[in-house]
Amino acid sequence: MDRRVLTLGCALALFGLWLLVSAGDNWLDRSHSSPERRAFEHRWWNAFRRMSYAHNSTFTLLPDNVQQSAAALLKPGSEFHDSIAGLYHGQWNAVHFTPHHNDTIGQWNTTLPEGYERPANASTGDLEMTLDAEPSIDDSVSLISGDVHLRSVGFNTRLILQGLHWHTNGTAVLHAVPELSAQTTVDVVRAMSTSRAFDQARGIYDETLGGRLLSYTRPEEALDGCSYHIYMHFGSAPSGVQAQALTVSSNCNVLLATPSGQHVSGVSHARYRQKTTRYFRTGLALMLAQAALLFLQMRATTTHAAMSMVSHHTLAMLAVLYTYIFIMHSIACLAFGGIYLIFGFVTIAAYLLSMSLYLKYLICVWKVQSPDAFDALNAAGRRGLLTVYVKFYAVLIPGVYTIYTFIDTRSRLSQWLMAILLTAMYSYWLPQIWLNVRRGVARRLRIDYIVGSSIVHLFLPVYFFACPENIAFIRPTPLIWVLVAYNLSQAAVLVLQRFLDALFFIPAVLRPDVYSYCASLPSVDEESCVGADQQTESMHKCPICLMPVDATSSSESAHAVTPCHHVYHEACLANWMEIKLECPVCRAALPPRVDG
Repeated sequence: MDRRVLTLGCALALFGLWLLVSAGDNWLDRSHSSPERRAFEHRWWNAFRRMSYAHNSTFTLLPDNVQQSAAALLKPGSEFHDSIAGLYHGQWNAVHFTPHHNDTIGQWNTTLPEGYERPANASTGDLEMTLDAEPSIDDSVSLISGDVHLRSVGFNTRLILQGLHWHTNGTAVLHAVPELSAQTTVDVVRAMSTSRAFDQARGIYDETLGGRLLSYTRPEEALDGCSYHIYMHFGSAPSGVQAQALTVSSNCNVLLATPSGQHVSGVSHARYRQKTTRYFRTGLALMLAQAALLFLQMRATTTHAAMSMVSHHTLAMLAVLYTYIFIMHSIACLAFGGIYLIFGFVTIAAYLLSMSLYLKYLICVWKVQSPDAFDALNAAGRRGLLTVYVKFYAVLIPGVYTIYTFIDTRSRLSQWLMAILLTAMYSYWLPQIWLNVRRGVARRLRIDYIVGSSIVHLFLPVYFFACPENIAFIRPTPLIWVLVAYNLSQAAVLVLQRFLDALFFIPAVLRPDVYSYCASLPSVDEESCVGADQQTESMHKCPICLMPVDATSSSESAHAVTPCHHVYHEACLANWMEIKLECPVCRAALPPRVDG
């Protein structure tokens, strides 16, 4: 007891000493830097308050046609939207230009500095923007903050932004810099298109910040990448908010304009939460339905013979597919945070349930078809387990990288890789079709499982690549219907194999050899090695029911002969093979019986 008290006292003493040292360091820092900081703040704010549109505006550096386009965009219109907080997505076309010269500011270098990146001239790309609003000292103006993601082929950048939104006319002026750069209010004020807006913005930020410098970074040192002025006009739309946007960089000489006839579409945070909640609820319902279908399928294949007719490659592909879905939704759920965690984690739990069921089913089937592969007590079993893990991660890691690259960049290469990945993963019925052809049997997968699973698994690609209002803002593509037709055609082949014949679509000359149990009775030497006197009496006795097999019957279906030349009643052997695919006499493996 004394030792515990002594240990606790030492720990508390060390913690107190650490607090004292930290407080002392902070006090010393404040005491040494306070006069310098106050002097710097005083100089900085005096310079900020003396700024003028004529001498400090970066808007005047833009070419005349860009200034005219921005001024037309910021002109009050008949339609506008007074609340712009939400998520936006759209497209842009890039145009390079040569800036004007300003005698006070000087002309920006037309050569792009090292480390700066901008879109290629005449390129097109995507825009995703998140905006949040808070009131300012002026009731007609809101302070805007958020981020914007610009991407095209060979260009991908994320920017943080701030600016002002005028409620009375639905216009906004924003300034965006790279994520690792220091955002300054000076650049927001300098982006204003008119002298009146310039003075109004300077006054709002002067009062809002209260004369306090929020960062040690000097304004002239804040830009270490292409910075962008964003001029927008917002209007109402049936499904939310839409806007015209003009994004221009005066230090990288590039203009990003919304294509003619198109808009930047937006949705409020509340409406986006509703859409995301509906998505998670739908995913939860579908995953529970899939788990129920899989449970019924597992109950229908509990015997050794039934599980030998299920392709473990099909189950492995579905398990990997659900692993992709699980990882993707986990990352998205953590990124969203807030209310999304509630519905997101419930949906993720449902995906995890389905993935676990598929893995359990896969292990059961694989153990039946390859008993030695999971025996860790011998070298062959350990090699088999190692091979399974290597194959799993060899497929999983490139797929996760492909999904991440596609979501983050949407480059042409990532789109091709995503198309290849989807095609490969949605080929999961092909191994089962091929197994049915090899075995000549196609009655082990339930019809409701085949059809229901196909529909459930197609929900995600159809939602994200066919629905224009999906929560990931992925542009629809008609090629997704090719994937749908491809997957459903596999399911149709499986259903037809069950009702017609496992080899119905294969020409007779190409069909593999299938063993027929309706063979002629074997000779005495083939079936037994007992004495000649005993052979006559026991040669045609069924080893299962121990009753004689009628060798004189003209119907070949009355008896069945195995490849190891043992004779059974056809019904007895059929019932036995429903449980095990091995000969009851010599334990040799038996090929499946052909349907029909």
